[in-house]
Amino acid sequence: MKIGIFSTFYRIDPAYSLCAVVIDQLTALVKHGHSPVLFVLPMFKDEHLVPEGVEIRKCVPQLILEPYKELGYPDHWREDIEKCKVAFEKNLGDITHLICHDTFFIDTYLPYNIALRESDITCKFYAWTHSAPSARPHLDDNPHANRYTLPPRTKLVYLNHDRVTALAEMYGAWDDDVRIVHNSRDPRTFWGLDPLVIKLIDEYKLLEADIISIYPLSTPRMISGKGLDKVIRLHSKLKEIGYKTRLIVCNGHANAQPDKRLISETQMWASELNINHEELIFTSLQGEEHELGVPPKVVSDLFRLSNVFIFPTVSENSSLVLLEAMLSGNLLVLNQRVGTLKEHAGDSALYFDFDYREPKEKNEAYYLDLAKIVGAQFEVNKSLQVKRRALKEFNYDTIYQQIERVLYE
Repeated sequence: MKIGIFSTFYRIDPAYSLCAVVIDQLTALVKHGHSPVLFVLPMFKDEHLVPEGVEIRKCVPQLILEPYKELGYPDHWREDIEKCKVAFEKNLGDITHLICHDTFFIDTYLPYNIALRESDITCKFYAWTHSAPSARPHLDDNPHANRYTLPPRTKLVYLNHDRVTALAEMYGAWDDDVRIVHNSRDPRTFWGLDPLVIKLIDEYKLLEADIISIYPLSTPRMISGKGLDKVIRLHSKLKEIGYKTRLIVCNGHANAQPDKRLISETQMWASELNINHEELIFTSLQGEEHELGVPPKVVSDLFRLSNVFIFPTVSENSSLVLLEAMLSGNLLVLNQRVGTLKEHAGDSALYFDFDYREPKEKNEAYYLDLAKIVGAQFEVNKSLQVKRRALKEFNYDTIYQQIERVLYE
């Protein structure tokens, strides 16, 4: 399988939404083992913005397209088509699957449309359609009639299930000729995440999680002062009631042996609560260069991914990490015994007594109740739920699964 994406790009324009769609598609294709080809105009100049592993072929003829607007076409339209056919037959021979974004839909792309139909190439076409369908006109002796039929070996690809029949009818096709692939909007590309954060996303499957908590702290005080053990216990109960959770500890000052031993002991203790190494992540373990801490951008990026901030700290004056969680739109779960937290977060947080001490059985029941309260508030918060949906269902790995099903038919 050799996949190509056909475009008329001369640059990766951030104002042109299709560029973002194509970059995400290329990123996903490379990540999942393909060596895709991006077809662009000869003047293309943004090679550095194309994902590594993508071959760029600057072979799409640059034409004057304005005369093809609406139902018009210039006297030299056959010359434009023949010019394109020569280029396509020379450069597309090895392509087995060609993704064409609006190539068969947009009026001004007509010469490319006809040239792809007439060229001596054998690839399958995937007519990605980014605009709403229109009524099918009756056109006699007008080359624009090619915009209302499908070439051989073609599947229509639409971005949603609405108006599928109307799209099929526009091309004189059937609903069975249409496949659905959503656009992706992936935080890795949209937010320009730090490479370390991307590594964490991929290695620990962060985007598959329901609840993601970030806890920046100093390693020597992570238990005695910051109550990380209580955060772990609450996460274990959230997992027990059915949530996929990730707890990412952005821990600094972790280069001394006692600190490393404390981390190891914490991991072992967490495992007894059914929290494994994929669910409890210490940034200091991602390489020696991170033992003293991670840059503020990494913390900021991780907070953007997170949705529940659990803060059983025993003492704060004016907590920066709380403000960071607030700026990131997290559901706040705070220690009611630390009055300054309410001074900052007001009534827009959950306040629990994290110093509650009872025999083990009652303590377990207490934390289970806390998890149920957190889960209930999480579920009714529409902003957190729609963010959860976007992260889980519209990242480029999930959308690649939709693309893969179409390509492998």
